[in-house]
Amino acid sequence: MDRGGIGSGKPLRVVFCHYTSDICGGSDRSLFDIVTHLPRDRFAVAVILKRGDPMAARYRAHDITVIETTLVPPRKALDPIKLAHFFLAYPVSVLRVAWTIHQLKADVVHVNTLYNLVGPVAAKLARRPLVWHVREMDPGSRVVRLLLRIVAILATRAVAISNAVADSMNDCGPRLRTILNGIDLSEYDDRPDAQFLREELGIPTDVPIVTTVGRLEPWKGQHVLIEAIPRVLEYHPRAKFLIVGGPAVNKPEYEPMLRKRCEELGISQQVLFTGIRADIPTVFSASNVLVLPSATPEPFGRTIVEAMAARCPVVATAAGGPLDTVVDGETGFLVPANDPAAMAEKIIAVLDNPAGAREMGEKGRARAYECFSLDRLVREMGVILDEAAVSGS
Repeated sequence: MDRGGIGSGKPLRVVFCHYTSDICGGSDRSLFDIVTHLPRDRFAVAVILKRGDPMAARYRAHDITVIETTLVPPRKALDPIKLAHFFLAYPVSVLRVAWTIHQLKADVVHVNTLYNLVGPVAAKLARRPLVWHVREMDPGSRVVRLLLRIVAILATRAVAISNAVADSMNDCGPRLRTILNGIDLSEYDDRPDAQFLREELGIPTDVPIVTTVGRLEPWKGQHVLIEAIPRVLEYHPRAKFLIVGGPAVNKPEYEPMLRKRCEELGISQQVLFTGIRADIPTVFSASNVLVLPSATPEPFGRTIVEAMAARCPVVATAAGGPLDTVVDGETGFLVPANDPAAMAEKIIAVLDNPAGAREMGEKGRARAYECFSLDRLVREMGVILDEAAVSGS
């Protein structure tokens, strides 16, 4: 095959394979940013998505080739019928994707997320180099440990989105690269007018806003923040708390549980469940502090960088990705996981000291632009794709 890439005078042909069930996930947004910002003179890109993926239209709007096909979703539950369907459909899905990779004359295949089990095998079947981008971590999960072993076996290059994720991938040896996530900071170049949001939600200008953003599911820890709220209200009784995000597909019972707990604690009037919002820069501009209350380690924590870019101080759990993003005491505070009292203490500390909070916000913004820009992410990903192409399958 006539390959592109370094020394050929032709763009490197990269096929990205991604399975998602959630258009609002960080993995979807991060991949979209990478694909749409890789320089076209160096990379010719195409994306394989599951049939009906709503992200397809967004890629096509950027003149990206999109192939929609049947991607068998991973099965985390041991339901016999669903497992039987998986094992019957999986080989067909792999063969279909391998043929697509061949037809596209890919030089490199990039697989996004650990749970995409079709793309890696299809890449190997098509005898193409594989870059496997790992965005998950769960040290206590045997399934995750097994999948990481598969990464170590199949990947030409493995990419971890944080040092915490990389620590769980030692089996990959010298093929492992840590590339911290980056975001498109252009949305934060100008400060949005937060007054519109306050008017929409009925929150006066002088009322502090504490915000958390993320899918509503237990590991994200919104229940930990709710337990911290009564303590915060003792010191800031007018404060409002925004819980931004929609329910995870497999955890529909979690949001009603959160609402019920707010009623039990007598804080329902102070807590607003906003659902999914598209105006996140405005949300952060209106907020006095972002809380990332993850109950188990966050692989990266994209919302932290977004908040810092918006000059919003952060209170986050001291595990996983936040250890890479938050400078404790400078851009925000790190607290132990599942500790509502410690979380409340640091939220109060931010709200008690507006001048200190403004200084934290400015330092956070500087750090976001210095360390977590999309330009840096795309540049480093380009190097990895070139390395994989040179190394071969």
